[in-house]
Amino acid sequence: MKPLLFSFSLILAVLASQHPLVATGSGAQADGEVAPSGLLVGRLSGENLYQRARSGLVLYENSSNPWVQSVSLMAQLQVQYAYGSADVGKFGTQYMPDDLTWGDVEVRRYRLGVRGRLFGDVSFFNLTDLEPHFSNGVYKRFPEAYVTWHQSPAFNLSVGKCELKFSREQEYASSRLLVFERTAVANMLYGGELTGIWIDGDEIAGGWQYYLGVYSNDRQDEWPKFEGAGAIFLSKIGYDYTPASGFDRAIVKFQWLHNTRPGYSNSKTNPASPLYSNAFSLSNEIQEGRLGLTAEILLADGAKGRPGVAAFSTMTTWAFNEKIELINVLEVAGSRKENGVILPARYEALAPDTGDRRGDSWFSGYVGVNYYLDGHHVKLMTGAKYSHLDGGTAGGDFSGWTWLAGLRMFF
Repeated sequence: MKPLLFSFSLILAVLASQHPLVATGSGAQADGEVAPSGLLVGRLSGENLYQRARSGLVLYENSSNPWVQSVSLMAQLQVQYAYGSADVGKFGTQYMPDDLTWGDVEVRRYRLGVRGRLFGDVSFFNLTDLEPHFSNGVYKRFPEAYVTWHQSPAFNLSVGKCELKFSREQEYASSRLLVFERTAVANMLYGGELTGIWIDGDEIAGGWQYYLGVYSNDRQDEWPKFEGAGAIFLSKIGYDYTPASGFDRAIVKFQWLHNTRPGYSNSKTNPASPLYSNAFSLSNEIQEGRLGLTAEILLADGAKGRPGVAAFSTMTTWAFNEKIELINVLEVAGSRKENGVILPARYEALAPDTGDRRGDSWFSGYVGVNYYLDGHHVKLMTGAKYSHLDGGTAGGDFSGWTWLAGLRMFF
């Protein structure tokens, strides 16, 4: 809770010295200045109910202030229900621990945070996870807390704790995901929320993009101890070839992740680092009118007995209008040795009698519909998924369907 409290204390102190709380008025300012707005100055905005609700979280906004340009609270709630049926039995959110659910519904994400911009070119971002039932207090952990210096579109420098964004799927923030869960292999390679330093940029020489980051491999609820955890290096190079393609959007990207200590763990509440020394991603994303298509290849070499794995996935989208969108995701994956593919924890691994939940080949297909009440700020989601895993020597065979429904909000 300390990072969040510190952020609030610092920013509110600066704001108090800059502007007193005033009532809503006409907003006229002398000498052409932009009128400050936000909850702290009593001036909200918005043309509809959703916009007015979001503006209530804006504490302060004033582009003319040289010290503080904006400070906003954030709130995120994602709840979802899953019911599955497989050849080995039933599974779903009703079988999850009570401290992760409201009844039979999983509380996937339940967060508060604060973000803003200072001094014109510095932004900050903090998210705090909350306990679903408040039985053990309110605070659970903070997954992200970092500061970014925006020197130009070609150079941004960030330091702090953030979600490790390896693979095209992981680059989408959880608030903007079109599906309930990422693909099986993308989750197998997920490194968690790590503390480090990174630089990125785009719009270089006609469309080039890059990313370079180094992170402590110690996954913790708060800050790592930086003691023997090793490091994760992440590099990306991409090219926006939209002008040459004729599409509305076209981007190709290559990513490489190197882990110096696969399997490292020093936390009772977080999974160990993935058992892969190197992982690679090659993706291509195009958008033309209502149609979108993203294809990605993932490769990873195993470590400490974990077999290597390869996967190919596609995500196809079709927007009927601004409110309704159809999504289809296909994934095939395999490993040269047995037990290289792991059954997803959400939600197939909740099924009974699945052995060690590992196999050597995997297929899944998802079809869903999203209804956007207010873009990605408020959306309803539903869909069905088929999954099949060929198990290894210790069982793991699985074939089943999952129906999902959920609500996602982010302000």
